[in-house]
Amino acid sequence: MLEVYHFVNPLSGDCLETEKKLATYVEQSNKKVAMQIIPVVTMQSARETAMAASNSLHPSLHDLNVVSQTLYQVAVDTKAAQFQGKKAAREYLMATQQALLQGHAYSDELVMQTVNDLALDQEMFVEDRNSDLAVQAFRADQNLAAEMGVRNFPALVVYDTDRSEYAVRTDDFSDEHLTRLFLSATRQRLREYDGFLHNGGVTEVEEG
Repeated sequence: MLEVYHFVNPLSGDCLETEKKLATYVEQSNKKVAMQIIPVVTMQSARETAMAASNSLHPSLHDLNVVSQTLYQVAVDTKAAQFQGKKAAREYLMATQQALLQGHAYSDELVMQTVNDLALDQEMFVEDRNSDLAVQAFRADQNLAAEMGVRNFPALVVYDTDRSEYAVRTDDFSDEHLTRLFLSATRQRLREYDGFLHNGGVTEVEEG
């Protein structure tokens, strides 16, 4: 089985596109795939998002605070949705990203409309999004990203649980790389992929 961790900036259009692309490869994979999309909030991602939103190299402190708070709340709410399943979390995040990239503000009204559209348990979601457990899950994700050396978004970390000593971290989402990761005909071909490293390490494959 492949364990896939897709680290994303919740307000990035590029991340939304890689989420859609990965979903196709996961469906086509000849191995069982457990995929988790992990929204990550860093000072760098917040600043880059604020710069893009304000179309300025020097966003105001107010703009930076608004973006940081939105990133944080989207990430925590995604964790709340995840308590109803990883698929629920992926669908919630993607629906939210699409709405935000279309110019909608991240509000309680948008959140609950999304929860309703996805047929999630509304009472459970509201309770979870306001719980310490969701915040703890968010913090655990941030620690996981740091432990895996993820600094840029989107990024992908893949483990082959049948051969636990093989793992790859990459920011290359080209068809060539994703095909080799997900559609290799045999385990041997997968092990021969340049991104996999012996002895339990994770090696990075740069884009291109």
